[in-house]
Amino acid sequence: MENKDKLGLEIKGIMEEEAFNVTLSQTTVDNIVKHKKKKLSHKINDFLNKEIEIPLAPSIIGLAALLLITIIPKDVLKSQNERTIDFGGSQVIVRESYEVSKK
Repeated sequence: MENKDKLGLEIKGIMEEEAFNVTLSQTTVDNIVKHKKKKLSHKINDFLNKEIEIPLAPSIIGLAALLLITIIPKDVLKSQNERTIDFGGSQVIVRESYEVSKK
């Protein structure tokens, strides 16, 4: 068993000496990293670390639309049945409303 360990260490030492001055090009390193199988935790980490670019103009328009929808009362958008009755120089506006309010 010791002979195998010594032989392994000797082979490892020889390989390290021969590969000491070897350098890889950037494209080779990129290919190795690109084709390396990733664990699920690395995939999740990569997904969570992605940058999200949101264009400024559409995001402002969307935020303004959301604020308008939440701020404007609901009655403004409803069509109301109104009748105007003229009494001499006065006008009476009659609205038909089906609202129920709690008091």
